[in-house]
Parts: sequence; structure tokens; C-alpha cells
Amino acid sequence: MYEFRTEKSSFQTDGKQWFAWEWTPSSGKETVPIIFPYDPKRPIFESGSFLMFPWVNRHASSDFILNGRSIRDERIVRDNGGYPVHGAVHSLERKALKIRPDGKGGEFRVLFPEEWKDSPLSCVAIREEYSLEETAAGTLLSIKTRFNNLRSDSVRFAYGYHPYFSLVGDIADWNLKLTLDKNIELNENLVPIQPFISNPVNSIVSDGSIPELDHLFYGREPRVILENSKLKYSITIFSPHPEDGQIPLNYYQIYTKPDKTAIAIEPCSAPGNALLSGQDLKELKGYSETFGEFRILVRTA
Repeated sequence: MYEFRTEKSSFQTDGKQWFAWEWTPSSGKETVPIIFPYDPKRPIFESGSFLMFPWVNRHASSDFILNGRSIRDERIVRDNGGYPVHGAVHSLERKALKIRPDGKGGEFRVLFPEEWKDSPLSCVAIREEYSLEETAAGTLLSIKTRFNNLRSDSVRFAYGYHPYFSLVGDIADWNLKLTLDKNIELNENLVPIQPFISNPVNSIVSDGSIPELDHLFYGREPRVILENSKLKYSITIFSPHPEDGQIPLNYYQIYTKPDKTAIAIEPCSAPGNALLSGQDLKELKGYSETFGEFRILVRTA
């Protein structure tokens, strides 16, 4: 287990899962949990915060084909309809490559199982970089993910993250603000209707309260803000404007747990089912590298 610390914040991870992120308000009151704590005794998708690759959310076919090869592996979790969900790497171990001497971040490599040696799943090496710092705007966690194609063939993929955020206290104390351009309508399998049909964002979230959500949004400059009016703090999840060659994370899947104790706000490079639809898949040429990034800002409101 590794702990990254600043004056106001403590983030714990083994590289694979985010176990806890505690933050202290400027008032000096008791710390508050920013992420919903991971419970290894429960199914990973109920409490985990994890990387999704090479697809995000649902893949609406019982067959999973990557680079022309059909892949079946027990690590790939399927929903009740038999569709693979949330990628193939969410539960893979990590190796710590570098931990910062100041204790404010580190870099991890995803370890692929030996059985994947000749599989297209292992052709892209993945490194995750975490940086936790205090800024003038607030406490900032940055997550940068690097992808390096180890083979000569191009590979097409999508990626994203699935962090759960704690909705502590009374749900009525929370407000949700979306700086997003459209809500993409999903079918009964929770994948986009082709061609994409969209609705206004304010038709889903209009008064700031947090409804029951399992919705997909798109934004050119995406930003989602959770604000607690009682404890006077906010959590902002956003994707910085991409640099040349960087993977933009313009799709945000948002899911509210049924008991409203947590909400998943998932920055993604593509919508669900992208391996079949082709929508916004990233093509990584042979022996090349790219990266994507999103950030989480916690501050006194």
C-alpha cells in the first residue's frame, strides 16, 4: 500500500485500487472522504475506483474481438446479459516503478498475466502516473495514463476511469453541476443508439439535485462539480485541454448508487460499445506512445 500526502490530503492506493482519499477543509474540522472506500470483500464494481481498457462501460456483444482475434478470459466480467463490462484490466496487479521522494505521487505499470503473452490484450504497455499537490485553487489529484504499443501492428482502443465519490451525509446537501454539451441517449443495453441521439443536459439535471443516474454525457471542455452546501466543499472532475497527440477524455458516464451513498463520474475517451461502433476509438500506430489525463480538484466552497 502506498500513501500520497499533502498538508490537507491523504490518498491511499496499491496502484490497482484507490482505497481512500481523505481531505481536511480549511476550517480544520474533521477530514471528509472524497472517494467511496474500496471494500475488497464486495464485487469490484460496487466500490472500486479503477482503469477501464481497451473498452469502457459495456461492449454490446457476447463476443469480444480485438485486432481481429476473439478473446475469452475469466478476468473479463460480464453483466446479466452476457456483455463484457468495464474493460479487462480493472483487477490486474500493478508494479510501482517510481514513488516520489516527497510522497506526493508515483508511477505504476499494469502487469499483464502470462496467459496474455501472445494476445492483443498485452500489446500495449500501460503506465499510470499519480500526482497529488496543493495549489492556489485547492487540492489537486492528476491521473496521467500512458500507452506504449510494443508491436508493429496498429491497435485501436478506448480507455477511461471509474472513480466513485462519497456522498457523505444527507443527499439533499449535495448539488451537481454539469459543464457538458449533451446527454447521449442510451438503449436498453445502456449503450448509445446509432446514430447518436442526444438530449439537452438540463433535461436530466435541471435544479442541481442529484437524481438517479446511469447516463452518458459529452462535453468539448468537460467539467463536473459536486458541491456540499452543508460542509462547504466541492469536488470538480475535469479533463484538461489535450496537447498534440494526447487522448481527449470528452465522454462522462455518471452513475448514482441506488442508496445514493456514492456517485461514479467516469471520464472516458469514447462511449460504451466503441470497439463495435468505432466511435472515437484511438488508433495507436506500431511502436508509438500516447497518453491521456484527467484531474480532480477539491476545495472549500
